[in-house]
Amino acid sequence: MDSENARAYLRPRARLMSTLGEELISNERVALTELVKNAYDADASLVVIRFNAPLEEGRGSVEVWDDGHGMSPETVRGTWLEIATPHRHRSPHSEGLGRRVLGAKGIGRFSAARLAHVTSLTTRRRDEREVTVQVDWGRFTRDDDAYLDQVPVDWGSGAPRVFGADSPAQDLFDRVTREFRDEGRPSDLGHHGTVVRLEGLRQRWDKESVALLKQSLSRLLPPAPPSELDVPDRPDFAVYIETPPGELEHHTGFVGASEALEHPHYRLVGTVNADGHAHLQLRTSHSDASTVIDESLVQDSTRPSCGPLALDIRTWDLEAASLRQLLNIDVGARSIPEIRQLIRRSSGVALYRDGFRVQPFGESGFDWLGFDLRRVNNPTMRFSNNQVAGFVYISADGNPGLQDRSHREGLIDSPEYEELKARILQAVSRLESWRFKLRRPELLEEKPLAPGTPGHGLFSGFNLDPLRQVVEQRHPDDAVLGRAVEEAAEAITEGVRKVQEVLSQFQRLATLGTLVDVVLHDGRAALTRIAFVLEDLQDLISGLRGEHAELAEELVRVHTGFSTQQAALDHLFTRIQPLSGRRRGRPRSISLHEEIRAAVEVHAADLVKLGIALEIGGEDVTVTLAPGDVNTLVLNLVGNAIYWLSTTSETHDRAIRIETARMPGGEVEITFSDSGPGVRKEIEDVIFETYFSDKPDGIGLGLSIAGSVVKDFYDGDLSLVTPGPLPGACFKAVLRRRVG
Repeated sequence: MDSENARAYLRPRARLMSTLGEELISNERVALTELVKNAYDADASLVVIRFNAPLEEGRGSVEVWDDGHGMSPETVRGTWLEIATPHRHRSPHSEGLGRRVLGAKGIGRFSAARLAHVTSLTTRRRDEREVTVQVDWGRFTRDDDAYLDQVPVDWGSGAPRVFGADSPAQDLFDRVTREFRDEGRPSDLGHHGTVVRLEGLRQRWDKESVALLKQSLSRLLPPAPPSELDVPDRPDFAVYIETPPGELEHHTGFVGASEALEHPHYRLVGTVNADGHAHLQLRTSHSDASTVIDESLVQDSTRPSCGPLALDIRTWDLEAASLRQLLNIDVGARSIPEIRQLIRRSSGVALYRDGFRVQPFGESGFDWLGFDLRRVNNPTMRFSNNQVAGFVYISADGNPGLQDRSHREGLIDSPEYEELKARILQAVSRLESWRFKLRRPELLEEKPLAPGTPGHGLFSGFNLDPLRQVVEQRHPDDAVLGRAVEEAAEAITEGVRKVQEVLSQFQRLATLGTLVDVVLHDGRAALTRIAFVLEDLQDLISGLRGEHAELAEELVRVHTGFSTQQAALDHLFTRIQPLSGRRRGRPRSISLHEEIRAAVEVHAADLVKLGIALEIGGEDVTVTLAPGDVNTLVLNLVGNAIYWLSTTSETHDRAIRIETARMPGGEVEITFSDSGPGVRKEIEDVIFETYFSDKPDGIGLGLSIAGSVVKDFYDGDLSLVTPGPLPGACFKAVLRRRVG
C-alpha cells in the first residue's frame, strides 16, 4: 500500500543488550569500575568487592556491596530498568553528599553483562522495602527475532533480609571497618545500600587479573592533593577487596596507592587557567632547589581552550644510584628492582574529573601523552611513561569540551582534547628542562646506563644479563650478591654510555643525510615513471575524441590532477635537497643572501601559513663556504624561530630578521632575530647542550649541530645575544676561517 507522510518507529531487538554490556565495555576491570562508580554516585563511603570461589569461567561469582542510599521500588522500575535514562542529566549531583555524579549516559549498569551470565541486584533505601532484580543476560540473545520489550526481567520487593539489623550487609560492613572505627558500630550500619551479585563468570580470575584490578582501582581516586592546589577534597570513599583462601588470599584488604608515590625525585605542582597561563612550582628531593614558572603554555592560538586544569606530576630517575635513597624509606620494596617495579606499577598520567578518575587515563600501559615516543627521539632529556605518575584535575562544569566516549573509556577526540594534551606536555617539558639543568654535572660526567639496560650492535656484549639471571634463579634471597652484580653492571656500562653519547649525535646527522639521499633517488625515479605514464595517458586521451568525448573529458581532469601532484612532489624534493648527505661538497664562492634565501625556501609554506614576515638584510657578503653549512645553520635557527612564533597570538606581529655583515678583521657575522617569546632566563646557559630542548617534543640537536658546524669548520662561535634587533630571541654566528 502506497502512503505519504507516514510515520514509523525504531524498535530495538533484544540482542542490543549484548552490545551495551559484553561488547561496549572493553574488559572486566572497566566493567567492575563502572559498578564502583555507580556506588559512588549513590553516596557510598565503602564498596566491598567479594570474590567467591571457584573463580573459573562459567562458575563462581563476584559481589559488589556498597553502603550508599540504595533504591526504592519506584526508582528501580522507573530509573534502573530504563535504558539511557535522563535521570543523571536532570540531577547531575548526588542527592545526599552533592557529589558530581560520574554516570550520565544511563548504560553503565549494563557493564555487569561483561562480567557474568546472570546479575542479581538487591537494594534498599533507609526504612523502605527491599527490592530484588535478577537479569539473565542469555535471555536477550537466545531468540534473534525477539524485541527488547519481549524479554522479561524478574523483580520483586518485600521485607528486608539482606540490609537491616543483624543482616548480611551489617555483618560484612562491621567486619571490614571495625579496626578503623574510633567509636562503636553506627546504629544504621548495613541498613541501606546495594549489592550486585555476578554469577556464572565470563572469565577466570587469577593472581594476575586480581592484581591488575587492584592496580586499576588504586588510581580510581587521587592521593591527597598538595596544599597548593585548590581541587576538590578527596571524597570519603574506600574500596575493599575480599578474596577466597588460597593463592589470592594476600590480595584481601583496602585498595590504596603505593607509598613510593609520596617520594618522587622531581615534582611539578600548579595550575593552568582557561587562557593557558600557567603558575607552576618545580621542586626536587635531591636538594632544596625549587623554581616557579609563570607564563603562557598556549601553542596553537587557533584551537579552543580546554578549560582550566590543575597538575601534580611526580617523576623518578630510574638509575640505581638515584633509587637507593628509597631503600631507607618504607615503600614496600627491599631491592632496587622491586622499587623500579613499584614505580612502574604506579606510572601513568591519570585524569580526574570532579575527583574521580576517567578511564583509562592513569593505567600504566596507556601512554596517552606519548612520553615514550618523545623519549625515543631524546633519551637524555625526556621522561618515559614508566617514570611518571601524574594527576590532572578537571571538572565537568569547567571543562565542558572534554567529553567521554560512549564506550566509557577515554575522551572524544576534539580540539579541546588536543589542547589539553598540548598544555600538559608544555608543563612537563618545563620540568624536563629544569631536571636537565640540575643533572647537568652528572650528564657532563656521562652517567652510565641504568643497570639491566643492554647495549646494541657492537655494545651488545657489554652487559651482565646472563650473570644476573643465574643469580636471580639460584640465589634469589642473597641481597649482597644481587647488589654486587648491580654495582658491577654500573661500572661496566659507564664506558658504553660515554661512547654511545658521543656517537649518537654524529650518527643522527649521517642518518638524516643518507635518508634524504634515498628519498631523492627513489622519489625522483618514481616521478620519472609517472611522467611516462602521463604521456601514455595523454596519447590515450587524444584517441578518444569524438564519440567518447565525455570519457576523454574525465580523463583530462585525472591527467591534470596527477600532473599537479607530480609538480608538487618535484618542488618538495627540490626543497629538501639541501639536507642531502652529498650536499655539503667543496667550499665555493657564493652570495650569502642568495644562499640564505634558497635555504629559507624549505620553510616557505610555514611562513605563509603563520603570517611571519621574514627579512634578509645587511651587507650581501660574497664568501667562500660549503652551501650545505649555510643550509644547516639557516634551517635550524629559522626553524626554531618559526616554532616559537607559532606559540604567540595570531594578532602578534610575527617577524624574523636575518642580517649579514663582514667585519673589519675579515670575520663574517650572521644574526638571526625574531619577535617571539625569547629564551627563558633560567635556561640560557644550557640551550647549546646536546639533547637539551625547551620544546615539548624537541630532540635537542638543532642548536648543538649548528654550533658544531660554526666552530669545527669555521673556527667560529654561535651565541645567544641580548638584546637583538627584534624583541624575541637573537642568535649570532661568527665565522672566522675559510670565509674569504
